Amino acid sequence: MAQIALSANRSNEESWRIERLGGVAAKIAAREFPIVALHDHKGTLFVNWSKRPETSQLLAVMEIWSEESECLANHYLYGQPLCIDLYGDNPFGPPVLDR
Repeated sequence: MAQIALSANRSNEESWRIERLGGVAAKIAAREFPIVALHDHKGTLFVNWSKRPETSQLLAVMEIWSEESECLANHYLYGQPLCIDLYGDNPFGPPVLDR
């Protein structure tokens, strides 16, 4: 399985965010989920999937993230919003405008 890319808002000032994502990525990789990137923006997890996830996979990622005392996540498929884009801050690609 390919390595999961990690990024975080203010990672230069708050390096613990990348370290925390590393632990989350290790748990995700152990389950061989088709995830290519994780991003932490002020405690909201952004997940970029390379294949449409099953509901059980979405729930498992949410459970892993909740172990970090966080509860919000946005999911993307190839950089496009999959379930919800809570704030419209897509770190994986440009915003999609349907207007």
